[in-house]
Amino acid sequence: MYKIIKSFFVGTFVCFAFVSSAQAGQFFYEDQKEGFSISFPDTWARVMNQKADDKITIVGPGEGDYATCKVRVRNDRRFVIFPGKFDADIQKVAYSRKFWNDYLGDYNNVVVDSFKDEAGLGLGYASMAEASYETAEGTLVRKRGLMFASLYHDRVYIVDCSSEESVYMKWRPAFLSIVKSVDFSKVRHKKTNGHYREFNKDPKVKVEGKRKLDVYTF
Repeated sequence: MYKIIKSFFVGTFVCFAFVSSAQAGQFFYEDQKEGFSISFPDTWARVMNQKADDKITIVGPGEGDYATCKVRVRNDRRFVIFPGKFDADIQKVAYSRKFWNDYLGDYNNVVVDSFKDEAGLGLGYASMAEASYETAEGTLVRKRGLMFASLYHDRVYIVDCSSEESVYMKWRPAFLSIVKSVDFSKVRHKKTNGHYREFNKDPKVKVEGKRKLDVYTF
């Protein structure tokens, strides 16, 4: 009987530990002011932001790996007049290769390993770049990273993940998982008319005046 009770408690403990670890494996962060959310492993830690447009910066475990991800947000109202059907074209014009050339200008000895248009980030179209570079501030490190940039409504969201160059491939799956978790708060309705009915398809209304000539059609 004692062995049966002992086995029961051991089995219960193992099951409880498994469920707890599965539920406690991720942190969820939401920035309601900037309209985005992100999830990351609970083994990562938040650190102080370095730039004015940095909204969250997280670092992974592992001394000397310098694994870092950050979300940067910038205002851009140049294209808010255009409906959503032009988003893919706007991305290619405003946030394509030239954008990354300017963005990577903050670093030294930059080598762009790959570049792609029409990627995705949150609710928006995005471009993606992978690049190797040397940091220009703080601890000087040769790093390699992947970066996504997406314009959604009037904000540009940039997700920038990198690590020390020699361990980049070890961290790449984690980086992609973090990027995939990024989402935006919906600020545009998927239809041009929003929640309004399509009133342009209503039958015409005829208003007749006192005279036969006073007839108006709307």
